[in-house]
Amino acid sequence: MPRPANSPEQQFIAVEDLLTRWLRERRELLGKYTEIVVTLDSDPQAEALALRQGALCEVLVDYISAGHFEVFHELLDEAERFADGSGTLARQLIPAIGDTTEVLLAYEEKYGSGATYPDTLKRDLSSLGEVLESRFVLEDRLIAGLHSRHRRLVASETTQGLTTR
Repeated sequence: MPRPANSPEQQFIAVEDLLTRWLRERRELLGKYTEIVVTLDSDPQAEALALRQGALCEVLVDYISAGHFEVFHELLDEAERFADGSGTLARQLIPAIGDTTEVLLAYEEKYGSGATYPDTLKRDLSSLGEVLESRFVLEDRLIAGLHSRHRRLVASETTQGLTTR
C-alpha cells in the first residue's frame, strides 16, 4: 500500500508504483485465463484442469481485492489531493466496476475448489471473459480519467519548475 504522501506529486508517484504492480497482476490473470481456454481445446485431464482453475481463481481474487481495497482507494485519494474534480468520474465508475465483482466471485466460488463442471465450464469461461473485458474497460477509463490526467499535471509542474530555476 502506498505510503502517506505529503503532496499531490508524491501521491501520484506512489499510485504509479501501485498501478504498475496491479496491472502486472492483470496480465497474470489474463495468462491464467488463456491457459485454461487453450487447455480445454486439448481435452485435458480433470486434475490438470482443476489445478489451472485453482490458479486462475487465486489470481482472480487477489486482483479483485487489490483493486477494491488498495487501487481504487488510492486513486480516490490522489483525486482529492489534486482537487481537480476528477473524483466525480471515480464515484461514477467504481460502482460499475463493483457490479462485475459479484459475477467474478461467483465464478471463483464455483470453480475455486477444483471442481470442473464439464457441462458448463466453456460457457462459464466465456461469460467470465466477457465480464473481465467489461471490467478492464471500466478500470482503464478510471485510470485514464484520474491518474493519466494527473500525469500531465505532474509533468507540467516539473517542466515549469525546471524553467524557473
